[in-house]
Amino acid sequence: MTEPLAGIKVVDFTEYIAGPYCTMLLADMGADVVKVERPEGDAWRHTAPVAPYESRGFLGVNRGKRSIALDLERSDGRGIAQRLALEADVVTIAYRPGVAQRLGLDYEKLSKTKPELIYCENSAFGHNGPYAGRPGFDILSQAATGMVLYENKLERGVPTFITTLAVADLTTGMFMAFAIVSALYERTSTREGKRIETSLFASGLAAQYRPLLSVDEVDGPVREGFLAELANRRQRGLRHEEAAKLRNEYVSPRGRNNYYRVYETRDGLIAVACLNNRQRRGMRDVLGVEDTTVEGISYDWFSEEVRQAHRANDEALENRFRERSTAEWIEALDAADVPCGPVNFPEELFEHPHVEANRLMSTLDHPVLGPVRMPASPMLMDGTRPDSGKPPPYLGQHGPEVLREIGYKDGEIDRLLEDRVLVTRERLVPGA
Repeated sequence: MTEPLAGIKVVDFTEYIAGPYCTMLLADMGADVVKVERPEGDAWRHTAPVAPYESRGFLGVNRGKRSIALDLERSDGRGIAQRLALEADVVTIAYRPGVAQRLGLDYEKLSKTKPELIYCENSAFGHNGPYAGRPGFDILSQAATGMVLYENKLERGVPTFITTLAVADLTTGMFMAFAIVSALYERTSTREGKRIETSLFASGLAAQYRPLLSVDEVDGPVREGFLAELANRRQRGLRHEEAAKLRNEYVSPRGRNNYYRVYETRDGLIAVACLNNRQRRGMRDVLGVEDTTVEGISYDWFSEEVRQAHRANDEALENRFRERSTAEWIEALDAADVPCGPVNFPEELFEHPHVEANRLMSTLDHPVLGPVRMPASPMLMDGTRPDSGKPPPYLGQHGPEVLREIGYKDGEIDRLLEDRVLVTRERLVPGA
């Protein structure tokens, strides 16, 4: 087992996805993560639960942690939380503006006592600007950053958000983990802590490396012309379909890309991913179609020439792919060095030979639910996959042991349990 963060203690005051995903990554790397929950638990525990206080959403982003459930509206609860934070190397927090100050968990207070503390605060939109302080979840970041519009997917006349994964949440969690580890590395030489701030909005922007890249000499006048006319038309009322058509008059949308898409085969589906003309020519020749736009090295899928070529070949390519099985097409395309692969149902991956060969699923013994399988860490370090071996905790599972570690005696812990300052699942679920 590889544990590059062994000896690092993290106290996690975050909920839902972004912050918990960050601290799960740190736990995978050996950090001791103590998750501080409300008396009723992280709100994510109650969304589509599979058992009382347990849900797939919660399980998926909380493995490897210890849980303590505290009533932070009580002075004793706030005192425990503050002591935990001051014992930590890293604190992660994601409260609405003013809440951390009210709880005595703000960076200014904690860093005065512990200047070497690394404090990572995530919010929806950051602390400045007109969106500051607004609540936010993944869909709101996708909306505010324009991500939903770039996808060009409509349902009942309006754009649909990306549902397969929580793009803003997960990228935020990764950015948080990267920043925390960077700050820990810097601290080894400076012995000083760091205040880190992230937001779902900033991550939503950062993830769009291509849509939000502007060559201003070329793109600036086009953008300004579109925005001026959009503002003018909005004054008179404007439906989204009309706005989308207006944008297409200024900004050429991508045409359908026959060389980067999914096709139906005789027995399933195949994905092709040709990102240069050599690969495109290979696919063209294997499929036996005509397409002169893939000669040379340049390729512009925004151009009318390419659009027409794709429209002309759509039906022929689709019909050709249906003639043979997925395995047969993969063999033929592999021989021509054309990137391609099968499309798998998620259910097929649990026993998939490639997943098993690379140990990409982890089986953990959950004390309430029994065996739980979930994706393992995607990284290998010297051939070893980081793995705490610990399942996601049930609510308050480690409360008493965490308090003992910071100096509480058994009698004090019993009193806190009786007063419901400290909460455990056993007290909430009869017979648990």
